[in-house]
Amino acid sequence: MTEHDDSGAGATAPAAVPADAPPGQNGDGPAGGQPGSGRWPAWLALALAFCVAAGSGYLWWQQRLDARRLAGLDELSAGLRELGARVDGNAELIDMLRQADERLAADLEKLGQELGSQRRALDELPLRIGRIERALENVPGVADKARSAWLLSEAAYYLRVANAQLQLARNPEVALRALELADQKLRDVADPALTRVRAVLADEITALKALPRPDAEGIALRLGSLGRTLGSLPLRREAPERFGQGPAEREGSGLERAWHAVRNALLSLVRIKRTDEVAQPLRTPEEEALLRRSLETELELARLALIRGEGRLYRDTLDGVTASLERYFDADSPAVQAALAQLAGLRGAELPESLPDISASLRLLLDLAGGELAQ
Repeated sequence: MTEHDDSGAGATAPAAVPADAPPGQNGDGPAGGQPGSGRWPAWLALALAFCVAAGSGYLWWQQRLDARRLAGLDELSAGLRELGARVDGNAELIDMLRQADERLAADLEKLGQELGSQRRALDELPLRIGRIERALENVPGVADKARSAWLLSEAAYYLRVANAQLQLARNPEVALRALELADQKLRDVADPALTRVRAVLADEITALKALPRPDAEGIALRLGSLGRTLGSLPLRREAPERFGQGPAEREGSGLERAWHAVRNALLSLVRIKRTDEVAQPLRTPEEEALLRRSLETELELARLALIRGEGRLYRDTLDGVTASLERYFDADSPAVQAALAQLAGLRGAELPESLPDISASLRLLLDLAGGELAQ
C-alpha cells in the first residue's frame, strides 16, 4: 500500500527544468513567441517626426510668402506716395492754369469791349471820311494823301487785331481774316514802298494757313466724357469682397486625411509657374480712389492744353493716361479697351506745336509810317 502511493505521486510531479534554459522552452512565456510585435512604436515615432518636419516646412513656406507680400505692399505704398506727389503737382499746375485762364478771359472780355467800341466807331468812319474826302477834293494834291493815310491806319488797326487774337485769344482763324483785310488795305494804297510790308504779311498769312484746325470743342467734350467713365472701369486683379473656402477635403478616415494634408503641404513647398505678367499688389478702396482722381486730373490738364493750343503737352498728358490704364486697369475688359481706343483717337488730333509770330509786319509798317500810326 505504501509503495503504490509513492509511485503515483512520482508519476504526476513535473520534471525539473534547468535554471539556465533559454526563454520559450519553459512554460512561463507565450507559446511559440511572436517576432516583431514590439516594432510598431518605432514606426509611429517616425511618422510623427515626418509630420513635424512637414509642418515646419509648411510654416517656413508661409513665412516666405508673407514676406513677399509685405515687400509687395511696401513697393505699392512707395508707388502711391509718388502718385500722390504727382497728383499734388498736377493740382497746383491746374490751379495756375485756371488762374491764367481767368486772367485771359478777363483780358479777352476787356478786349472784346474795346473791339466793340472800335467797330462802332469804324462803322461811323466811312460816313465821316466820305464827307472829309468830298471836302478835300476841292484842294489840289490833298485828297490822295488823306486817302492813303486812312488806308494805312486801317491796315495798322487790322494788324493789331490779328496779333491780339493770336496771342491772347489763341484764335488763328480770326487772326488770319484780320491779316487778309490788312493786306487788302495796303494793296489799295498802291505805294511801292509798302512792298516789303506786304511780302512779310504774305509769309505770316501762309504760316497761319498751315496751322492745323482741329475740332477743339468736340475734343474737349470727348475728354470730359472719358473722365466721367473712369469711376466704372475695372482695375486689374481687384481684391474679392470675401474669400471662400478651398476645395472640399477628401472623404476617408482620419489617418487618410492626415496623410493627404501632409502630402499636399510637401508638394506646395516648391512650385514653378511661368508667367510674363507683372504682379500687381492688391489695393485698398482709398488707393483706388486716389488713382482714379489722378487720371481725372491728367485729363483736365489735357483739356486745358487743348484750349491753349499746346500740342506737345496735350499728347504727353494723354500718353500718361494711356500708360496708367494699361498698367493698373483690366486690359481684357471691353470698357477699358474702349477707353484706350478713345484715347488713341484723341491723341491723333492734330494740334499746333506752337503759334507763329505775326508781329513783324506791324513793326515794319509802323517804321515806314514814321511813327504816325503808333497810336
